Amino acid sequence: MSWSDFIATQTLADSAKAPYLSHCDHLTVIRAHGEEAGHYLQGQVSCDLREVDKQGHRTGMHLTLKGRGLVSVRITRDGDDYLLLCPADLSEAVIKALMKYRLRAKVEFNVDQDLVVLGLAGDLPAQAPNHGDSAETDQGLWLRYPFTDHALVIVKQSNAEQAWQSLATGRTTTGANGWLQADIDAGEGMVYPGAEDLFLPQVLNYDVTAGVNFKKGCYTGQEVVARMHFKGKLKQRMQRINYSADVDLTPGETLRDSNGKAAGEVVSAARTPQGRAALVVLRRDTDGVLFREEQPLESELGALPYSLPWKE
Repeated sequence: MSWSDFIATQTLADSAKAPYLSHCDHLTVIRAHGEEAGHYLQGQVSCDLREVDKQGHRTGMHLTLKGRGLVSVRITRDGDDYLLLCPADLSEAVIKALMKYRLRAKVEFNVDQDLVVLGLAGDLPAQAPNHGDSAETDQGLWLRYPFTDHALVIVKQSNAEQAWQSLATGRTTTGANGWLQADIDAGEGMVYPGAEDLFLPQVLNYDVTAGVNFKKGCYTGQEVVARMHFKGKLKQRMQRINYSADVDLTPGETLRDSNGKAAGEVVSAARTPQGRAALVVLRRDTDGVLFREEQPLESELGALPYSLPWKE
């Protein structure tokens, strides 16, 4: 039985309380290969590839010249290659954006159709790496989040059914919405379709989650990002909201405060066992009471697993 046939037979909840296992088919894996892959990527993403080589994975952005995120990826090493996890709907855009400055660099990018992405939230098994690290096991390549008991596992299709059955023991199984919920719980924001060219890396708190390095040297958009870090003052950052209105928020859409003024933009949203939640880039003075146009979301600010480094 193929992996697609197998996963179609599984009962997947829309959302769940931890511990749970998610089929992350909203994510895909791009393989970067070639003798100059690492050198080239170092000049194209906000994170430091030397940290990827040392600790195993980092989230990073590929930016416009104005420092706004076109795409975001979670990067890890696979032998001499690099694997870039990104939203599946943006895979072609990721490859196109990264190829733009390639010229004669010896690097190629392609979607690796042989790899499947699974996600585990809560009660991670003993083989899981330390926070922020990666580890290769018989089940696949584990990427553990820096602040929570969440981990992504990249597995080959030939081993995916066995890995799923093993990891599902004692866990609820969910689809993609479950992992969107996990990312919100972890405060991990990505650029999804609709939110391109909106956010600086530190606006999505990548300066907290090691997704941007201010000492690595030049990369596309670096000057704007560095200027904001060293000389500027962020007026908005990604925060979590919990809300009860029956509304599916979409990435990039604008939310408003009680006075009808724009308060921020949606990064991601998910249904949860308690209702709904979202990561939203908000002004510092926003109280979390938000509206979609004139419709109240019945919302409030939620907690992130890390502190926001607001500058006075």
